[in-house]
Amino acid sequence: MPSKDGHSESRNAEIILEVTQSLKNTYCLKHGLSDVQCAKDLTKGESDGGQHWVEMCMPEYYNNNSCIGNEYDYRSIDGSCNNLKRKYLGKANTPYKRLLFPVYTDGVYKMPNIYEELLPNPRSVSTSFVKDENSTDQTKTMMMAYWAMFIGHDLSHTPFSTMGKDNRFVNCCDKDKSIQSSLIKNIRSCKPIFIPNEDKFFKTDPFDCMNYVRSRPAVRSDCTFGPMEQMNQATHYLDASMIYGTTEQHMMSLREMEYGQVRERVRIKYPVHNNITLEDPVNMNVCQNGSGTCYKFGDIRANAFPQLTTLYILWIKEHNRLAYDLSREKPNWTDDQLFWEARKIVTACIQHITYNEWLPALLGVNYTKENGLGLGNSTTYDENADPTVSNSFATAILPFANSMITDKISYYDTNVFNDRENIYPVFWNDSQYIKEYLKETYNRPYLVDHVFDLGMILKGLSVQPTQKVDMLFTQTITNYLYSIDPNNSFGMDILSLDIQRSRDHGIPSYTKFRKYCGLKDIENKQDLSKIMVDGSADRLLKLYKTWNDIDLLVGALLEKHVDDAMVGPTMRCIIREQFVRTRIADRYFYDAPGVFSDYQLKEIKQVTLARILCNHYWHGITTLHVFSRHEVFDQSTLHHCDPILIPEIDTWSWFDTFK
Repeated sequence: MPSKDGHSESRNAEIILEVTQSLKNTYCLKHGLSDVQCAKDLTKGESDGGQHWVEMCMPEYYNNNSCIGNEYDYRSIDGSCNNLKRKYLGKANTPYKRLLFPVYTDGVYKMPNIYEELLPNPRSVSTSFVKDENSTDQTKTMMMAYWAMFIGHDLSHTPFSTMGKDNRFVNCCDKDKSIQSSLIKNIRSCKPIFIPNEDKFFKTDPFDCMNYVRSRPAVRSDCTFGPMEQMNQATHYLDASMIYGTTEQHMMSLREMEYGQVRERVRIKYPVHNNITLEDPVNMNVCQNGSGTCYKFGDIRANAFPQLTTLYILWIKEHNRLAYDLSREKPNWTDDQLFWEARKIVTACIQHITYNEWLPALLGVNYTKENGLGLGNSTTYDENADPTVSNSFATAILPFANSMITDKISYYDTNVFNDRENIYPVFWNDSQYIKEYLKETYNRPYLVDHVFDLGMILKGLSVQPTQKVDMLFTQTITNYLYSIDPNNSFGMDILSLDIQRSRDHGIPSYTKFRKYCGLKDIENKQDLSKIMVDGSADRLLKLYKTWNDIDLLVGALLEKHVDDAMVGPTMRCIIREQFVRTRIADRYFYDAPGVFSDYQLKEIKQVTLARILCNHYWHGITTLHVFSRHEVFDQSTLHHCDPILIPEIDTWSWFDTFK
């Protein structure tokens, strides 16, 4: 969903793109420069357009004085002033970073035309590879997938373009799912996916068109001309912005304004229930059929799946628990002091769990230790490092989580988890849990409170095995995504949309990123076959003219996994690149010197996701490692939620210091 805050910046970016295109047509063609060379040359020159240009190019890029003397104890809500030299670094509503120069057919913003057969139709790629089959990873839990989505919301939120001053939604397909030719011709952001004639699912209706609107452009961070960049509405830091929002106004609407608390209860429309956060009347249309309630967090996408909604609720409850404990240790603290300190601790816990538990499970334990992601020593903040989320990571890598979810959701009976003798058979006994189809719950967050028990959902995430990172997506998200039909007859295809978005963003090919990562070049079909899962090389070369055209997302999902990682080497490389910068470029990263006292840091470093679950919904038995499933086959690794076995934060360490 596009925010109002980035609207004017986006309009300025569109004007600058028009000027870029005009310069290209005027000067580059005259001098015989290629589109790519022209685009690169344009990025080297700055405008002499005077004050008007400075105003268009976002004042914060030029105003470097506002952070002087601003030695905040707490990070800002919008990500600004983290870097005191360049206050805009990491700020919400700024562009993504490029690891490689973007690829557009005209060098500036034009996407490949499938009718020119430059690249295969995204839907054709999807239907050629996706099979609605299980490829279960018995060693990892479903929590891996939803934690990826959870922190993905923290780091990245790409808005789509809108029409007019009133920010109207663009629909490039009519109500019968046919192409609106006039819109496609006249509106540059209209780039729907055409449904191939051989599509066995959508053509039965028949559908001809899957709506896709191009992402909002952003003014380039160096204020130069050049290819289109896309806007990130989230802050570029791992700072819990998905929980607290990215604007002062949004954050204040979430607060109780007493005792540092965040709102946990519905205030309008529904009767008061426990375990519920504030209803959001502004974005009600996001929820299906108008019958549900969207819960208001820092990010509206929290409402997509019940499991995701539950993770958001979990962390708001943890915030309130911490604020309450702090109020007992520091009775003289104001509401503001309690809120900001609790937010700081919640952010630290999310960072610690991500780097200490989730990343090693995803990338491999040894790899994280040996490649700048280990937590053995404190983080050395580098003021010259750039925290900006890379476009390739946000657009073509983060969607890997979509391949890990399954069409059946498991909800475990809370009573089963009260003693070790009962819990042990659960991990292979289907009779101990309730199953629900994912497509019946999509965009229906009201189910979290009115149908399911939050503890049941969290236990399901911690027990149900995840799917492998590959091209075996569930049809729930490749055929029924966003469906508002009461019978869920038709929807959209998330893989097709992600491929289209990668092309929209000018993401270079899979082979170019292999080279960026220092991996062996692909010189022939045999080379491709060696690095791809069995049988996929032949199918790829039937779709793409050459291996050098393979979309990054497609190639990364089809790569053979390496070592003890859940992903292939190219995907692992790009994930690692991002999370190293996310850590060292954050002045407030939890283990950086001076952020917390030694005693406080010791408390935070013993936090696990298992402990957070125990604090709120899981008062029976748990595993120490919620992301890992292999240990549940050993009864000796199952523990009661005892603070000695699974330590919790002792806020006594905050008693004698403001920090």
